[in-house]
Parts: sequence; C-alpha cells; structure tokens
Amino acid sequence: MHILALKNVIMKRKAAAGEVHHIYQKTRGGVLLFYSLRDYLVYFTIFCTIAEKMDVTVFALCPMPDHLHSACRFMSAEQMVKFVQQYTRIFAKEWNRSRRRKGSLIQEHFGSSAKLGNKSVRTTLNYNYNNPVERKIVINAEDYRWNFLKYFRSRNPFSSPLDESTASHKLRDALKDVRAIYKKGEWVHYSQLDAWMKGLSADEIQQLADYIITTWNVIDYIGAISYYGDFDAMIRSFHDNTGSEYDIREDKDNYSDAVYKDCTQILIRGGYISSVREIPCMFFEKKIELYHLLQKRTAAKPKQIKKYLHLSDG
Repeated sequence: MHILALKNVIMKRKAAAGEVHHIYQKTRGGVLLFYSLRDYLVYFTIFCTIAEKMDVTVFALCPMPDHLHSACRFMSAEQMVKFVQQYTRIFAKEWNRSRRRKGSLIQEHFGSSAKLGNKSVRTTLNYNYNNPVERKIVINAEDYRWNFLKYFRSRNPFSSPLDESTASHKLRDALKDVRAIYKKGEWVHYSQLDAWMKGLSADEIQQLADYIITTWNVIDYIGAISYYGDFDAMIRSFHDNTGSEYDIREDKDNYSDAVYKDCTQILIRGGYISSVREIPCMFFEKKIELYHLLQKRTAAKPKQIKKYLHLSDG
C-alpha cells in the first residue's frame, strides 16, 4: 500500500495504547478461504509469527471457512493496521501461490472495534470463540480445533500422544524440520507441509498438525482467562453466552458451515477433483457442473456452493 494511503487508513482507526480490539475480515466475493488442514496451518503460523515479531498480544484467534476473527491488544492504531495488513498480504500470497492463482483474496478493508472495560472484552471473547458454534460446526466452542482453546491444556488435543523415540523416521524428520523453521522465525509454507505429510499415516498427520500449532502458538490464554477468573469459568461463560457484536458489520445467515466438509468429501471420493486446491482455478464450465452435483448431493445452500466453488469470485 502507498505510504499516503496507509497514513489515511491509520488516521481513520481509533486505538488507544493497550486497548483490546476485535478484528473481522471478509474474503472478496465471500468465497471460501479454508478448505483443508494445510490452509489453517499456513495461516496460523503466519499470524503467530507476525504477532510475535510485532509484539501484538493475541487473546483470541478464530479463522472460519470464509472469514477471519481475532481479538488482540494493540499499542496504537498504526500497529493494528500494519499487523493486519502484513499477515493478510503474506497469507494471500502463499494461498495464491499454492493454487497458481492471481488476484485479490481478502478484502483490504477490515472491521475493527475497540473493547473498553472487562465486560466488553468478555463479550467479544465469547463472540470470537463461539463463532463456530453460531455457524453450526460444533456444539461447544472448545471442540473447534481452529479457535485453539483445547491447546491451553494439551499439546495434542486432536491426536494421540506423540513419543518421538517411537515415531516413524519420516515423522521424526518432519518434526526436526518444524523446529528448524520455527527457530529461524519463519512460518510454514504449503510446499513444506506437502513434503512432510507425504507418506505419513492419518494419525501422524494429526500429530504433526498438533505439534506445529503448539510450536507457533502465541495466544495469551492467561490474559484471556484473567477476564473470567479461571479457565473453567471462561468455558462456562462460552457455553452460557455466545457474545454479541454491534460495532462490526458482519454478514449473517442461519446456514451451517459444516456442509463445506461434505462438499469436499463428495468431490474427492467421487474422483471429481484430486485436490481442493484445484477449485479456485477450474474452468467456469467445470464449476457449473460441480455446482449442480453438489446441489443434488449435499444440504448446502446455493450461496454456500457458490462460495465453495469460487463462483462468487471477482
């Protein structure tokens, strides 16, 4: 972004030192952003790497299939704008490169809302962590892998315990590479994930994913918990109150985002695609063919199928 344009964006934002802000971002055209484990891992490691480098305190992070939520403490409006722009730009570049795609992916403008006082912060944390509950992906907030709640109490909440001494040679090599990349202050690339996961069992892939998340994780759980008293009280609050957001204009619907997983399973198992990365760049005629197929074979609404197939693109 041009320096003058960046200054104008910063001037329009209000952020006093130490304020917690809810950050909300949408994709261009409302298209799907996260299709697979790899998409979430690349995004998470980029977000955490930039947050650590810029000294941003993260209280909540909840990437959803077609939009992004986070709650962070910033020291200035300039820090907030530069942070959001940097991780967004890097992730979009990685995402596009993995699909041999060009063009915008995430809207340049993002929603932000300052949260003043403990009650206001609790409300936005409830809202952030419960987004997957509201979108009918899970019943309880802590069951959604990608709000990272379960990683407060466990290093491997979505896989079996990892013992490197008995792990396969390929998994040990991957873990060694993960540590080396993290030590360099870098994030994980799609090509690296592809190489590491090739030949691993399904459980080993989940072990590797948990290991990557635990390694890069910068979420300040203790800081978030301080607004509730203890972890169990925080979870009870999430169960009792999903929170609300009046300051950010977010698209609302009553659909279940769980259908996107069904779409992927049908297309992969049916041999219609070999990888979800093919979807954004498929010919229009092929997308229309798959649109009609998914209409018949899934409970997805037409709007959701269009998002999934990037028929809303541009």
